[in-house]
Formats: sequence, structure tokens, C-alpha cells
Amino acid sequence: MAKRSKGRLERLQNIRAVFFDVGGTLIYSDLGHLDLLHQALVVIGYRVTRDEVVEANDLARRAVARSRRRHPARMDTTAASRMWLEHLASALALNLSPQVLEQELARAIRMVETRSPETLDPDAHDLLRDLRKRKFRLGVISNWGEDLPEYLASFGLAGYFRVVIASEAVGASKPHREIFLRGLSALDARPREAVHVGDDYWADIVGARGIGIHPVLLDRDGEDHHADCPTIARLGDLAAML
Repeated sequence: MAKRSKGRLERLQNIRAVFFDVGGTLIYSDLGHLDLLHQALVVIGYRVTRDEVVEANDLARRAVARSRRRHPARMDTTAASRMWLEHLASALALNLSPQVLEQELARAIRMVETRSPETLDPDAHDLLRDLRKRKFRLGVISNWGEDLPEYLASFGLAGYFRVVIASEAVGASKPHREIFLRGLSALDARPREAVHVGDDYWADIVGARGIGIHPVLLDRDGEDHHADCPTIARLGDLAAML
């Protein structure tokens, strides 16, 4: 049975620009988001099980959600991401500061992604052709190395995008606002005129929403439950929202 998208899937109005994450979104492996997190922690050097990572992630997410409800004015993008990392580190007894853990996770996740068998999302070409035909300005914002344009070209995707922004090239990674601001500037769009689609709640959803971009979470496996953002189970479902 086909999985159905969930969350608030109302049509978004007055959108000019659509940004996409790459790893786990346009191109993915058999590893889900939590698998990537688990394997990245193993690459860093921690002996943790997948079940322990799932439990720690859930505890950390709920802690941030509670704090956001109690003190919404204090929970900007950086604070929310940092709190998640702090709770994740505490639950798993990790000995890295949130800042270092964030950097190490980004590096390790890229390593895991590049050595795992990769598949182009079957909806990618049809969706991107449709959006381009409908005159949306398309871009990529991804935590990736400077070889990102060549990587996209190897899957036949490079020609769809007006701008491709890799974190390593700009010196800022999601969820931090600088990388999103670079994308908005390149496509001459205001935050409320833009959508960002990604599979990582903290990097993609929290980051985009932190500066006013409309976020859409791609959760193919139904593992990353978040009621506070539109969620799709198939990349192609995005077309009906725009």
C-alpha cells in the first residue's frame, strides 16, 4: 500500500522560489534519517545502537518541543538546534560540545551518504520539470562539499537549478541562517516567497522556518513524526502544494 503524506498540506500561496536538500531528498540511499544519524555517530567513534539513537532522538525532540511551547521567544533556530544536540549528547553520554558535535555529525553524515548505494528519487525529474515549466525559481541548499555541482550533474539534475549552494563552499551549514540567506539572495526572493524541502527536521525544517521560509519535511519511512510542519511521504507530492 502506498504511503500517504501527512500533516498540513494546504496549498502554499505566492511562492517564487523552491529550494531542495540533496542527500536523503533528491538523492537517497537505503538509509533513513535515523539510520544516517546512527551510522554517523559510529563513524565519529561512539558505540551506540540504532535503538539507543532512536530513543535519544525522541527524548531530545520532545525536550525542545516543551521548551518551545513554554518560551517561544527564546527558541530561535540556533537555540532549538543547540538544545536538541545537548539533549542528544546527554542521552547517549557523548563527550562532545554541541558545536563540535554539529560539525562532526555533518562531516560523518556526508561520509556515510557517499559510501552508501545511492538512488535518484523516482519523482525528481518529473517534479523539477513541472516546477520549472510553472516558472518557479529552483535552487539547492545542502550540507555538502564543494563538489556538489558535479555530483548533481552525475544524476542529470544540475540543469534544473539557478543556484547550487554547498555548505563547505560558503562556510555555513544548515540550520544556520547564513546558508539560507545566500539562497534567497541568489534567487531574489523574500523568505515568505520561498519553500525549502528536506528530510532532516533539524537542519532543513528548523533552519528554513527560522528565517521565515516555508518548510516541507520529506519523511519516506514515516519515522520522523513532527506535527508542526507539512510532511510528505513522496517527493512528487510537493507539486500539489505549490
